[in-house]
This record gives sequence, structure tokens and C-alpha cells, in this order.
Amino acid sequence: MVVSCWATAIPDERYNPHQSYKKVLKANMPGDATFPEPLETERLVLRQYGSADAASIFELVEKNRAQLLQNFSQMAKGLSQIEEAKVFVNDKADQWNGRKAFCYGIWLKASKEQIGQIQVKNIVWEVPSAELSYFIASSSQRQGFASEAISTILRAAFRELDFKRMFVRIVPSNRESMFLANKLGFKHEGVHRSEFRCGFGDLHDVHYFSLTTDDFKFA
Repeated sequence: MVVSCWATAIPDERYNPHQSYKKVLKANMPGDATFPEPLETERLVLRQYGSADAASIFELVEKNRAQLLQNFSQMAKGLSQIEEAKVFVNDKADQWNGRKAFCYGIWLKASKEQIGQIQVKNIVWEVPSAELSYFIASSSQRQGFASEAISTILRAAFRELDFKRMFVRIVPSNRESMFLANKLGFKHEGVHRSEFRCGFGDLHDVHYFSLTTDDFKFA
């Protein structure tokens, strides 16, 4: 959706303290560390996609395509038929197995209906830190499901995997998500101007919110 990057100067290839520090951090983080699944709350089940879920994710996108064009344009435009949904599910499995991203479908416990998706992505294992992105079907919004799902992922990240920072990026028009970020203890870091072009072609500023280990303890 939006790209962020950082760089640091390397004065001399013969001695690079940043690289040495990076090796130490990698040694401290198990090479097979992965997010747990399934995760359950009082009302929800969060789990990795399986091959049988292609129809479910396709139906979810089909019913919410107009909504998804704003912030999830690749999904809205890329999943136009069931075969593309099958490829999507396989790609998410590859990313999960490669520890590049962890994409959970969100299902209601009672009805077994899929109502959304939440993904841990842009992971920097050396910190470790990551970005959260999520969406809830329009028919299931304003019922606390997003808060329930995000809180569950945050507990797994901070308590089980010892993550140091999680962040979200939100366009100014998405006031409900900004309110939710503040409610969950995320701190506003600033605004990146004209950073994101949505599926409708409009250019948007992007608000950055982050949650650190210390913030999570007192949230």
C-alpha cells in the first residue's frame, strides 16, 4: 500500500558497527520465530488461510470491493475471480512460511462467517518490529471486531515474540481507524505528506501511529 524505508551511512567496509550489532540481534531472535495461529477471542477466530479459503476471501472482497478500493486497491482489483483468490491464498502461505508476512483471516466463531483480514507485514526481525494492516467487512463494522482482532495480534507480538514496536498507517479520511489507534494506546508519530495514492487515483497524506513495548504495558 505505502512504502517506507530507512538508510544509514557506512563509512568503511572494513569496520561496520551497525552490521556487527545486526548479527548480535539476529542471534538473539530464533530463526524459526513465527506468529501463532489460530488465535481465538470471545467472538472471533484468527487463522492462516488454507487452500479451502479461496472462496471465502473472494466472497468477502466481492461484497466489499468499493470499500477496499480506497486502502486495499490491490486486493480489490486483483481478486476479480476465484482463480485469482486461489493464487492470493497460496501467496499468503508462501509469505507466512518465509516469515515475510503473517496474514490472518478473521472469522466469527458463532456463524463461521469470514468478516475481515488482519496482516502483520513489513517485518524487521532484527528489532523486531512490524506494521499492522486490517479491514472489517462493512456489514460487521462498529461492533468492536477490529479492536478485538488487533488486541489479540498485539498480545502475540509483544508477549510471545518480544516485539519492540508495531505501527499502523492511516489516511486522514479514515477517522474511525485513527480513533481506534488512539484508543488502543498507539502514539501519533507524524504525517507523511502526499505519500499514498489510493485505488481511485487520489493522492493522500498518511498518519503514522506506533505502539512500543513500554506503551503496551500501560495501554
